[in-house]
Amino acid sequence: MKKIFNNQIFKYLVAGILATVVYFVIKMLTFALLQNGVLSELLAQLTAIIFAFVTNKFWVFEKTENSLLSEFVKFTVSRLFVMFISVAANWYFVDTNPSLLTDTFHLSRNQAVFVLSLILQVLTIILNYIFSKFLIFTEKIR
Repeated sequence: MKKIFNNQIFKYLVAGILATVVYFVIKMLTFALLQNGVLSELLAQLTAIIFAFVTNKFWVFEKTENSLLSEFVKFTVSRLFVMFISVAANWYFVDTNPSLLTDTFHLSRNQAVFVLSLILQVLTIILNYIFSKFLIFTEKIR
């Protein structure tokens, strides 16, 4: 059992789930207050990026030797790239063409935002693991 809890992929999934919870809480609260898909996405993503960096750096990929600043910059750039995909999807499916989701799947606007956010978060977790594992939290080349 201890081996499972020390497994890097397991720890990444737990950290990813926690970051996703942080993301969804911020996303849905800010969307409820602001009724703006892009702005609520930006706020949720930025909060989740900071939370994810801390958990990834100090818990998941704890044995890296790179500088904190270097890893933070690479981490943030990769997350901003993935965030751009989410913001573009929110702009298109929530703010510009909400009927594509609401009419096609018979959802309310809030339900459509939730479903779209869930799909985007699955994609985000997969892409971010690849970036973190192979580009960011790596052994320092001597």
